[in-house]
Amino acid sequence: MLGKKVGIDLGTSTTRLVAKGEGIIASEPTVVSAHQRGDAHTGLFGAAALESAAADPDLHLSHPVSGGAVVDIGGARALISQLIARAVGRQRIFKPDVVIAVMSAMAGDERRALLEAATLAGARTVYLLDAPIAAAMGAGMRLSGPNGHLVVDVGAGKTEVAVLAMEGTIAGRCLGGHGGEGLATAVIMHVRAEHGVELSRPVVEDILASLARVGPHEERRLEVQGGQGAGDTTVSITSTELAGCLEEHVRPIASALDEVLSDTPPALRDDIAREGGILTGGGARLEGLDRSLSTAAGFEIRVDGEPQLCAVRGTGYALDNLDVLKRTFMYIR
Repeated sequence: MLGKKVGIDLGTSTTRLVAKGEGIIASEPTVVSAHQRGDAHTGLFGAAALESAAADPDLHLSHPVSGGAVVDIGGARALISQLIARAVGRQRIFKPDVVIAVMSAMAGDERRALLEAATLAGARTVYLLDAPIAAAMGAGMRLSGPNGHLVVDVGAGKTEVAVLAMEGTIAGRCLGGHGGEGLATAVIMHVRAEHGVELSRPVVEDILASLARVGPHEERRLEVQGGQGAGDTTVSITSTELAGCLEEHVRPIASALDEVLSDTPPALRDDIAREGGILTGGGARLEGLDRSLSTAAGFEIRVDGEPQLCAVRGTGYALDNLDVLKRTFMYIR
């Protein structure tokens, strides 16, 4: 096999690319640029697409993934094509094998569109790997045996809770549209209602990084600027006032966790109670989320050391087990 092996974590806000033997070679915003007239997409994606659209009014941006689902098939095709081109380069003598991590609840037509897009981009074989399985593999879980494993994968656009065993999902819940972006939107709405100012996304990210704490904690305060231009207003935000936003964010995740564990056979629940669960995805870095979910579950749920990289690392590990993928997951040859 002389063709490259390429893994893609297709996230709502960030798409990551791994090539076997090279490691992670790209981590870019999930966005492509396109001309206003016609459907032809440019050869730009990620940060380059954002820069090109800012400089050229004839370009508009497509965010092909929202809430974990593909909402712009054309944009997704352009994105996949450009990712494979970056991984493979100009050398196309040997076609690559491609694994794409996707939301477990992704609809069939969206899955087919991604498979076809990778095939048209020159892939030899294409596999779709459910994100909880990719994340668990990337976190170091061995899924080939009969023991049960729990993964809670919190992304920007969706959250997935799954019990895994024998290279498959035993019980799972997918909260499409529930993730870090929803929490950021809730903070924007809260500050608008309570303080009468609009916050930019970068400011909200600072607030979440500095103040967001799930559970009891010593109150913290941050001075931030809201509004635009000469009318900018400085307001004081406290960690305590974000409690309602955080509760609304955590409650559905805890409920999904309870439902998944209720659906899990007792023997596998015992395995999980002994081993503990793993918290992955960019949203796993929310301080206190692991402790809150551990309390809800009755056993430890720990955060991976690099939670945002688990899924893309898992696609890389899956590339070493293509025979398993052929038996278990959706693919095109």
